[in-house]
Amino acid sequence: MGKEQKLCVAYAADDNYAKYLGISMLSLFRSNSIFKEIEVFVLDCGILDANKEKLKAIAEKYARVISFICMDEAVSCLNLRMGVRKISIASYARLFLASILPESCTKVLYLDCDTIVRDELTDLFNLNLEGNMVAGVQDTVDSFFLKKIGLESNEHYVNAGILLINLEGWRTARLEQQFMEFIRKFEGNVPHHDQGTINGVCRRQKLLIDPRFNVTSNFYTFSAKTIKYIYFMDSFYAQEELEAAKKNPAILHFTTGLVGRPWEEKCTHPMKEEYSKVAVTSPWKEDPLLPDSRRLSVKAFSWFYHCMPLFLSKAVYRSVCWLTHIGE
Repeated sequence: MGKEQKLCVAYAADDNYAKYLGISMLSLFRSNSIFKEIEVFVLDCGILDANKEKLKAIAEKYARVISFICMDEAVSCLNLRMGVRKISIASYARLFLASILPESCTKVLYLDCDTIVRDELTDLFNLNLEGNMVAGVQDTVDSFFLKKIGLESNEHYVNAGILLINLEGWRTARLEQQFMEFIRKFEGNVPHHDQGTINGVCRRQKLLIDPRFNVTSNFYTFSAKTIKYIYFMDSFYAQEELEAAKKNPAILHFTTGLVGRPWEEKCTHPMKEEYSKVAVTSPWKEDPLLPDSRRLSVKAFSWFYHCMPLFLSKAVYRSVCWLTHIGE
């Protein structure tokens, strides 16, 4: 098989997440030698020079291209004034990809920093979006949030941590303006920030993809039936699809959930060694584990879920999810 031509990827990070961006990018390069070219666009929300040099060194080692786009400058140039209370640029950065990436980039794969790429992404990147604005994996989000952004409980809501984005479609439809109007409607406080915005605006132009391209932590904690129950969801992937995704994940997405994150103490994620195997080859290999950042309610519930009868723990978790939204 010949090499695929070019893969365009975007990340967004401040200096706190630069390390995880670098480790994710390293896994991307190692798993995707099939691409003749890979260009990574970093939406820079305040990455310091020391970490930028490390990121550049990773790209250079694999003969890939990395470009840093200063989001403060981009926002200023685009005159993005929401007319609402001050919001974090990092919370909405990916919404402006169509404007800040070159016109030659008609499609881009957006990756959150807390991901590890384990397989070739040719099948994902070559998807025919067929008029859809984004392609992603259905998220484990309470139907309460769907209703808040104007969706019906039976409509799909995708996780925006891994998205294949139709930039050409975004530009033609002037989607950026629609995003800004949507944000203004919520006075800058859209539920789940840019994820809620993308799901609300691209309501009927979202393509659901195989869950192996975004295997979140909840997939390892709950069954498909339990996910539908505790998040009040009308439909979700079949258990067989989740099992296949867990057995052979193309992209691991280390959302907090009940298990914690692999760069923190007391993480119980069954795939945490996949992160460690990449991290030990990175410029941050000497960094110690961080303290467990899970909320007390999540820690308590992790014990409760694993130690109490299933019917009882499901009922209590459902109630706590409604009040505290754990597992986001």
